[in-house]
Amino acid sequence: MDSALDWNRWHRWLYVAWFNFVVTYRKTTLGPFWLLAGPSIFIFIIGGIFKRVNDVPAEIFVPHLAIGVILWTLLGGFVTKSTTVYPRNRAQILQGSMTLIEITVVDVISIFLQFIHQVLILVVVFAIYGFPFSWYALVSLLGLAIIVANGFWLSIVFGIVGARYRDLHQMISAIMRVAFLATPIIWMATSTRGQMLGIYLLLNPFYHFLEIVRAPLLGMPISMTSWIVVLTITVGGFFLANEMHRRFARLVPLWV
Repeated sequence: MDSALDWNRWHRWLYVAWFNFVVTYRKTTLGPFWLLAGPSIFIFIIGGIFKRVNDVPAEIFVPHLAIGVILWTLLGGFVTKSTTVYPRNRAQILQGSMTLIEITVVDVISIFLQFIHQVLILVVVFAIYGFPFSWYALVSLLGLAIIVANGFWLSIVFGIVGARYRDLHQMISAIMRVAFLATPIIWMATSTRGQMLGIYLLLNPFYHFLEIVRAPLLGMPISMTSWIVVLTITVGGFFLANEMHRRFARLVPLWV
């Protein structure tokens, strides 16, 4: 896949990603601040309700919820938008102005830009609840880099499949709505005890990707199981993306 990337064009990827990001909010009153409004209201309302449901103090539950919601916008963005990445960039593909890999990189950067804006919400939540900063929290940057790397291979795999089968987007969108509720975001993994919950969390990949970022920020250790699951998915995903790009990239212009 690297052979399709001309790293001298990195500044163009950033410009196109930023342009796409700005155009999305053109002529709106609040502009990119709409990215803050929705999650902020959600965290405020759900935090107030579910801290009682989970029977957990607000200073513990709300930061847990805020990190989960903001990270889910990144994870969910990668998963759902990857299914339409090539049909959405049909003009660039047919004109040959950008390779499939470059289109993928620009889309990943665009989604990451949206995430960066929402990090401001975490700063405010942590300040309100007086969460102390520790150097261990910087481990979350490594977890974040791994999530972005997974967004890259996922966009190639789902992008190719989504270009061929347009129903994939609807199917993935439906699955992600259920996955949000099934992942410990509005509820805490410690809320319910038992062997079944442990097995369920082990089989939920979203939980492990959340934990490699959320746990360090909350001062909690990351389990070795989460590292193994995440790194296994990452290596396997890049292998799968490489194979699919090698076999089907030439067919994508016909499918879009």
